[in-house]
Amino acid sequence: EPVFEDANKSLQVEVASGVTRLGDPELLQQMLANLLENALEHSRDAAKVHLRLTQGDHIKLEVEDDGPGISAADQGQIFDRFYRADSSRSSPGNGLGLSLVKAIADLHEAEVSLSPTAAGAHFSVIFQ
Repeated sequence: EPVFEDANKSLQVEVASGVTRLGDPELLQQMLANLLENALEHSRDAAKVHLRLTQGDHIKLEVEDDGPGISAADQGQIFDRFYRADSSRSSPGNGLGLSLVKAIADLHEAEVSLSPTAAGAHFSVIFQ
């Protein structure tokens, strides 16, 4: 949260109690860090970023922001290694963050997706 505040953005966290999942804790932390860093770097000034962890039929992790979103032309490639959307080419990075998120999700039998209709960027990771 302090990192977001320093960047003039807010982070709202909603975590359901009692949610547990077997997996590699370091990789799962890396996946979450990559999603949060993506929101931090690519959302607008004064953006609101939401992190939710819920459990119903499946465990669902969501990270969403109210920034400019990801263009329809880029949405099909954002999980590819080394892919960088034109709008992010001037910022630091190597295009590996979201591909690592996908690889870690795959290792944990989870499905990661970007909501194509959401305002801003809305990523979901659903654990089976």
